[in-house]
Order: sequence, then C-alpha cells, then structure tokens
Amino acid sequence: MEDKFSVPTKVREAYDVIVVGGGIAGISAAVAAGRLGSRVLLIEKGILLGGLATVGLISWYEPLCDGEGTQLIGGIGEELIRLATSVGYDNLPEEWGGTGHKFRRNRRFSSHFSPTFFALALDGFVKDAGVQLLFDTRATYPVMEGNRCTGVLTENLNGREFYPAGVVIDASGDAGIVSRAGIPCEGGVNYLSYIAHSYDISSIASAAESRDLVRFRHWESVGASCSGKGHPEGMKTFRGDSAEELTEFVLTGRKMLFDKYRDSDKDTRDLMMLPTMPQYRKIRHIVGKTVFLGVENDVPCADSIGWTGDFRHAGKRFSLAYSTLYHPDFPNLLTAGRVISASGEGWEIVRVIPTCALTGQAAGTAASLAVSSGTDVPALPYEKLHAVLEKNGTIFR
Repeated sequence: MEDKFSVPTKVREAYDVIVVGGGIAGISAAVAAGRLGSRVLLIEKGILLGGLATVGLISWYEPLCDGEGTQLIGGIGEELIRLATSVGYDNLPEEWGGTGHKFRRNRRFSSHFSPTFFALALDGFVKDAGVQLLFDTRATYPVMEGNRCTGVLTENLNGREFYPAGVVIDASGDAGIVSRAGIPCEGGVNYLSYIAHSYDISSIASAAESRDLVRFRHWESVGASCSGKGHPEGMKTFRGDSAEELTEFVLTGRKMLFDKYRDSDKDTRDLMMLPTMPQYRKIRHIVGKTVFLGVENDVPCADSIGWTGDFRHAGKRFSLAYSTLYHPDFPNLLTAGRVISASGEGWEIVRVIPTCALTGQAAGTAASLAVSSGTDVPALPYEKLHAVLEKNGTIFR
C-alpha cells in the first residue's frame, strides 16, 4: 500500500550524544557529557528546563543525605540544589549551607525553591557546559539499524528532521525513545494527583512578618498522595502512556482544583501557577540488565554509580548499578531518571530529583566515554567510569 503520509526529512548535523528530555535527569546527563568534551544536543518538548521540578511545580529538592547526617549524593546533584537555592528563596538547613532561620519540618539536606528562578538559572547551567539546546521539539522515533540507534527523528517548526548520534540517552520520563527502539519496558500506575501553587491574604501576611517566602507560596493539591490516599472513589488509575489518557488526567485534575475554589472568596486568594506538564509519577521504565528493587539497603553493587537515600525514610542507603541504565542487547542506548530499570519500591526511590541527577550524571559520563573510546555502552570498562564519576563529585561509600 502506498504511504500517503510520508513527509520530507532533513538530515541535520551529527552529535556525539543526544539527550531526550530536559528535566533534571536530562540536564545532568547533557552537562556531564558536555563537560567531558562531547558534542551534545539536548532536546526538550517544552520551552523551559527542569521538568517536574519547574514546570511541574514539584519544587522541593528531596534529600541528598541519609537522614542521619551523612551526605550520599554529590556531583551535579549537589550543584543543582546549590544553584536552585542561590537564585531564589530556600529553606536549606544551616548544617547544609542554609541560613537556618527558615521554616523547616526536618534537618535533612533538602530544600524548597523557586521553580521560576531555578528554570531561569538552568539555561546558563546547561549552556556553560557547551550543550546545544533545542526547545519546542519532540523526539519522536529512534532510527535503528538492528539494535543500534543511529539517531533520532524530531518534529518542530522546521518540520521533520533527523539527528545522527553516537549515543542516545532517554531521559524523557516516559521511555518513549527506548521503548520504540525495542527495549522491553514495564508500565506504571498513577493515581489522580494535581498540584498548583497558590497564595492568599494570610500567606502574604505570614511571609511579610517572617520574611520567609516559603510561607507565601502554597502547594495546592487535589486528588491523591504518593501512596494513593485521596484518589477519587470509583476513578480508574492512569498508566500515562497515551495522549488520550494524558488529556483526561490533566482535565480531571484541573476541574477538581477549580471546583475546590469555586465557592471561595475571590478577593482573598489567587492561583500563582498551574503546572504545564502532567504530574505523573511513574509511566514506564526499562527492564535492563539489572533491576533495582529498593530492598537492597546498605548493599554495595559491583558496578555502582553512587549511592542514594529514600526521601520518605531516614536511615536508608542504596547503591545504584550502572547496569540499571541500559539493556545489554542495545549497544548505544542509555536511560536516566525515572525510566531506568527500577521496579516496586526502587521505582519510588529513583524517580525524585536527587536520584535523577545521580543517574543523569552517570549516563552522560558513560555516553561520553563510550563515544570517545569507540566502546559500546554495555562494554564500557567500569573502572574507567568509576574514576571519572568520582573525580567529578560522585560519592562512593
């Protein structure tokens, strides 16, 4: 049958590393590769960097420590919390470099931050690493020769284009590229959750009196918590892997928020911001060489890319394996962030900002080393990766 929908495709310049997704994982991957001298393209479907941390309004940088006073994550993960808290308000504890006078619920190495100022600062953070940015662009399909990815197809104002690449990193949050490449994936379950930022007369007064903007910007939440408590009775859960379901998820959340405010006094409150991306927690992850389950507390792995804690519980310490970032049958594809090979409790642990930065830095470093040495991703000597990660701030216990 004749293909009536074929469109011209322009071949663009080649890159050593292409990163799909400009959230925290993608930023960390692109910056890590760029700093090592690779030619890097970062493709983002929106026009702001930061993903859920900025346009998704989840503006709490979860802990980089174990909750018992020991820092677990350094490198780019620490650079980013320092950046976020240097350009806007924060409530970083004094023992981790904060002023110590802001409202806190605990003393962990974490902080609230301004999503707007963080987004502004991220542009320079990425550009300073020599990374080429491409906004308002969707990376639609990987182009495969067998199991090797030769590059990605994109759609934007230019039309359809093809960017050749040495290594491609999927940091999309939905595993769209690697799943279409043929890497086996598992889907997730999402409860209906919608978070906006608000302020009202009382929060204005509280912030003015305390000079603490954390008291000004409220997270206004409807629907479910992380555990599913509050999910509307009788409502289905959401996989998040189709456009139709995404639309339903967003519209339902917005309606619930509007209904919550409909009868309130309009002269005493306002919504500061609405999220401009769906606030899914878990969409898809790969099934890689190793699957992180989140039960391996204090157990080092032979190919560790660093350690992370559990943002929900103090005293947890997990070593993450390089082999969670790839499938052994695909020589030049990597993942970063919440799409890595992690299941169950492990998926809950890796989906948050610090761990996304940790896996992003590891993926970007591995991609750059693989390209520069002419090595396939699964065959990259671990000792070489470990040495570069440690030199660039990754903490190995």
